Formats: sequence, structure tokens, C-alpha cells
Amino acid sequence: MPATTDRQADFYREFLMGRTKFEPSDFGIDMSRAEFDDLMVDTFGTKFRGQMTIDELLLRPRMASSFCDAVRFENGFYDLPDDIILRVIMQRRKNP
Repeated sequence: MPATTDRQADFYREFLMGRTKFEPSDFGIDMSRAEFDDLMVDTFGTKFRGQMTIDELLLRPRMASSFCDAVRFENGFYDLPDDIILRVIMQRRKNP
């Protein structure tokens, strides 16, 4: 039984860590990864204008969900998951 648990742990580790390795085209978005990252960060900055950090937004799940809905609607990125939007902004904060 431990082998199954180890395989599951490896699968989830790979799956979760792999979420940072994507291309916008994976979600039907016709732009480079750098352009996409810039757009997400700029959209966040425009929306909150320094009044809230990404960490504070994540403490308010309904507001974070609403922000992600707005990003999808305004840009036509209908297949883009919330976690990708938020993760890109968090990564930029950690690695400017």
C-alpha cells in the first residue's frame, strides 16, 4: 500500500508544480507567456491601484473569484482557470 501512496504523492506534486509551466495557447489565448504575465499583473494593478496586495485578495475568496471573472470577461479568456490568473500575479510578486 505505501507504493500507491508514494505514486499518488508524486502525481499530485508533479500536477501542482506543473501548473506554473503553461503556455497561454493551452487556454486558447494568442499571446506569448511574457505578454500574458504582463497583462495579468497590469490588470491587477489597474483594478486595485495599490489598495490591495495579491495576498490580501487571496484572503477574500469571493473578491478573488470576481476579479478572475472580470479578467476572463474583459479579455475573452473564457477557458482560463482562476488559479492560473492568480498564480501569475503571485509569481511576479515573488520574482519581479
